Amino acid sequence: MSLAEHSCRWRAYRRAIHANMNVRAATRFYPMHENDAAYFTLGLLQYPEKEYDKHCHRFATSMISGALYGKRIDHKDGSGILQKVEELTQELMDTILPQNNIVDNLPFLEPVIRRVKWLRRQADCWHDQVIQEGYRLYNDAKRTDNWDSTTIVQDFEANRDKYGLSRDEAMWNTFSLYIAGQETTHSVMRVFALAMLHNPAVMRAAQTQLDAICENRTPTFEDRSRLPYIEAIAFEAARWMPPVPLSLFHRASADFEYEGYTIPKGTVLIDNLWSQTRDASVYPDPEAFNPSRYLDQTTGNRLPAAADTHNSLLAFGHGRRVCPGRAFALNSVFIACAYLLWAFDFSWPVDEHGNEIKCGVDEMIDRQVIVAPRPFELVLKPRKKDLEARLLAAMKS
Repeated sequence: MSLAEHSCRWRAYRRAIHANMNVRAATRFYPMHENDAAYFTLGLLQYPEKEYDKHCHRFATSMISGALYGKRIDHKDGSGILQKVEELTQELMDTILPQNNIVDNLPFLEPVIRRVKWLRRQADCWHDQVIQEGYRLYNDAKRTDNWDSTTIVQDFEANRDKYGLSRDEAMWNTFSLYIAGQETTHSVMRVFALAMLHNPAVMRAAQTQLDAICENRTPTFEDRSRLPYIEAIAFEAARWMPPVPLSLFHRASADFEYEGYTIPKGTVLIDNLWSQTRDASVYPDPEAFNPSRYLDQTTGNRLPAAADTHNSLLAFGHGRRVCPGRAFALNSVFIACAYLLWAFDFSWPVDEHGNEIKCGVDEMIDRQVIVAPRPFELVLKPRKKDLEARLLAAMKS
């Protein structure tokens, strides 16, 4: 879907996803989000030896897999049921980067490779394996998750005619959603932790609001309107280090003029979100992690976005290629941030000399189209004496 040209088929893909992940539709996954946020927090408490990055990966994978296929990922199994899909995803990401394919340097070879089976063997093999794995997950999808909310596969199967999708297209659409949803949420949750470690005042302000609203119980989505600072942290984590800094590529649908340049129809345009989210005229002091930029300084409530802008959601792209799953993604990040801040104090580990072992805010790793902070260690100190019991109780409610 992300690479398809604007067409009837592309519109069908978008329509099907929007029906399942728009602001209203995504609310049906609230119970799943809350349960997995509690499980995420519980895992950090019970398995402190496991890297934070691995916990984030499991959480992000479980969220999108549960919504799509009704398959949740636990701490012991990891993401084994999706391991082959992740390997195929990695192969795709490696290939589509500029200069990683021979036709980037020798474009005249493309029609030859298309026609000669031996030359396109690697791509054909990848394609066949994706179909096999995609249908394995699609066909084995549960009718609903544990809270009787309709999974996306179930909705696709019930409404394929309405959406205008064949079964193959429905399968590919879910595969695209898995790729997009898993990696981006994984990255944002790592950025969130890095931001808390470098900005303890933000952490304490968030915890003050959580303690005032939630007191001795775990956070829920019913608290969202009274937790604007937590929601602002989710927005700022996505803006501060957007997980897909060059967004999805756009393509000119007609010739047009821009600042004296003629852009021909069909030109591929790179949407530099990293630069846009650092525009000081829109985000003052853009390098600072400052959730308050989204809040009214008098009331503390969320500020409405400026007219004709999506300033709080710019990290999700814009125009026709804006991320259709942004509401679902923000729901995942909001409740996870709320739980982790409610449960833990974040601090750096120290070496044998008492010096903090830090990860700089500019120490990023390139994961093909996704960027994220490098893996780092952190210390999570429980803020509640009976934290484990409270988390287990929240998961049963």
